[in-house]
Amino acid sequence: MKNFNQQLQEQFARMCATGKLFRSEISGHALWTMYLKAFPKEHDPVFRDPASSYHNCNHCNNFVRRYGNIVALDANNNIITIFDVLADEEYKASALAMATAVKQANIKDIFIETFDELNSLPYESCKKTNDIFRLGTAVNYKQYNATEAAAYGHVEVDKTYTFNHMHLDLPKQFISFTNQSIEAISGEFRDAKNVFKRAMDEISADTLILVRDLIIQGSLLDGNTHLHKVETILGFKQVYDTLAADKKDNWCWITSYKFPLAKFRNELIGTLCVELSEGKEINEACKTWNYRVDPVNYMKAVAPISKRQIEEAQKFVEENGFTESFDRRMATIDDIKVSEILHANSGNNKIKNVSIFDGVKPAASTRHKRNEFDGVEEVSIEKFISEILPNCSSVEAFVVNEHENNFVTLTTSKNPNSIPIFKWDNNYSWTFNGNLAGKSQIKQVVKSKGGNIDGVLRFSGIWNDENQNDNSDLDLWCLQPDGVRIGFNTGYRKDSGNKFTALSGQLDLDDRGNVPGTHAENIYFKELKKMKEGKYTFWINQFRGSNSKGFKAEIEVDGKTFNYSHNSSIASNKNINVATVVYKNGEFTVEHNMPCSEGEGVTKEFYGLETNQFHKVNLVCLSPNHWDENKVGNKHYFFMLENCISPTPITSFHMENLIPDLAKHRKVLETLGTSIKVDSIPKQLSGLGFNATVKDELIVKLSGSFKRTVKIKF
Repeated sequence: MKNFNQQLQEQFARMCATGKLFRSEISGHALWTMYLKAFPKEHDPVFRDPASSYHNCNHCNNFVRRYGNIVALDANNNIITIFDVLADEEYKASALAMATAVKQANIKDIFIETFDELNSLPYESCKKTNDIFRLGTAVNYKQYNATEAAAYGHVEVDKTYTFNHMHLDLPKQFISFTNQSIEAISGEFRDAKNVFKRAMDEISADTLILVRDLIIQGSLLDGNTHLHKVETILGFKQVYDTLAADKKDNWCWITSYKFPLAKFRNELIGTLCVELSEGKEINEACKTWNYRVDPVNYMKAVAPISKRQIEEAQKFVEENGFTESFDRRMATIDDIKVSEILHANSGNNKIKNVSIFDGVKPAASTRHKRNEFDGVEEVSIEKFISEILPNCSSVEAFVVNEHENNFVTLTTSKNPNSIPIFKWDNNYSWTFNGNLAGKSQIKQVVKSKGGNIDGVLRFSGIWNDENQNDNSDLDLWCLQPDGVRIGFNTGYRKDSGNKFTALSGQLDLDDRGNVPGTHAENIYFKELKKMKEGKYTFWINQFRGSNSKGFKAEIEVDGKTFNYSHNSSIASNKNINVATVVYKNGEFTVEHNMPCSEGEGVTKEFYGLETNQFHKVNLVCLSPNHWDENKVGNKHYFFMLENCISPTPITSFHMENLIPDLAKHRKVLETLGTSIKVDSIPKQLSGLGFNATVKDELIVKLSGSFKRTVKIKF
């Protein structure tokens, strides 16, 4: 027995090393019967009396009945038993019989012992500080008196007999020190496994792929918070579908073991997957989801795209000759018709050789402060175009930090003879910084994602706005004067109870940064009368992310907007203090903790150009929707600058500009527009763009019959 038990312990150690132990549904009583019956008579002689054999032992009986059905699973989902050993001839048949029986049965539960249960059994005493816990009794000793010897006839009087028994040493990881019973603990694991297997059986891989795509498309409100769940379950489902039928249940046991998403099927996103797998119509399923998530905003999500819609859009584009029209690039000055040029100054067209000194910036003496131009002449854009520009031989534009979102690029089709796809009769279009059709502001991004921009005090932040593949999960935070914090885990969130602080503050836009595109978060205070005097401190925390590129932030209060930019990597769990807003005597003041675009002398670089400097204007023109006889939509004025280069690929068309026939396929083409971008090229037409209907200004330095500096008002 001693040698046999050593083999059992070595096998059990290998099983424990898998980290997961289970119980077979075969009973310990059945195993004990097999154990005894498998012994040949010569290996199981009578011990005390004719009814008692050498191996018929109470201690071993108790061990087999309690622990004989413990199993583990190997890498191929095959059952491993304690009795998978090369036993000596004496125990060989018994070990084989029990191992075979256990492997033929299914797993019914996990295996775990509780500290309280072990202390109630007649085993070796144990403490919570132990690393190893004894299962069973290793050895006991017995002496028989004359009466017992006479009755049994097979033992000697006063002789000490040593009995070795089956026992195992169990690592601490399989012991529970809580007050829960074994049944309560194993019941939780059993329920998780059953729910997990139902998900594997009832939700198809195609459904999970569809739901993943719906989230990426924006068809599911708050879908981004569930994307990682869907992608994780999809990966497991794809594995599950490759398994042999007799291995699937075992695989579910081992995969669901302590798996946080084991009950995915019972979650809200799992319910949607089940509904779609059962045949619920896609639009109705999405509508139901959105209502469950947010009854107020359930209609605001992007409508889902079906395979049929994609096929119909592709067919329409191909049959009507629009394929080449969507093959686009950035425009150059040589593409523009002379009649559309209001001013041109392209230099001597010589290509400058690359130098190691190109990265050296000019001296600060060439920079200016905007207040230097407070007294210059102000003119309307209409007067500038009609009366001043025609007499200019040179135009230079003063670029300031506030122009960050005015940067714009013209694009066109690679084939100049391709069929126009826009509402105007040429194939030119434009894209502003941030891949938007119009001047972008953090405020607009927040609004587009459902954030409130009309509060008394607003703190907004965006990242990955230039598609830098930044997977950061940034969190916006605020500390109020009363000591209450606003942030993702404080409870004051729109998407988690919709609670406001006593001072009317709330995080109403939370973004985990786990899908492509611009990410944004927003904190705002909605009622001035509830706000308390004191300091409102704002910061941004890098919760997680391996490819941090920084962020842009904005504070708006009392009609003023302050912009901040952090352009370097942020370490995990690091806080970046942005600003403190002080409310005192009915007035707000802002204490900046990082450079602010409102500050004097703060220089930044956009599209390769430094701010607070004049830059040569190569081309002045209207937006293509107002070329020739076209008068479609808002007019823009473009001041294209020398050496102005878009730092990232840009979107080459926008849905709102496409002709009605193409707009019918909006959902498909919108996805196409965001996924296919054009790269920067030499001499691309990039610069500053101004919407004729939006208040703005630009300081320009002019040369001609005489030199002058004017401020253009839009």
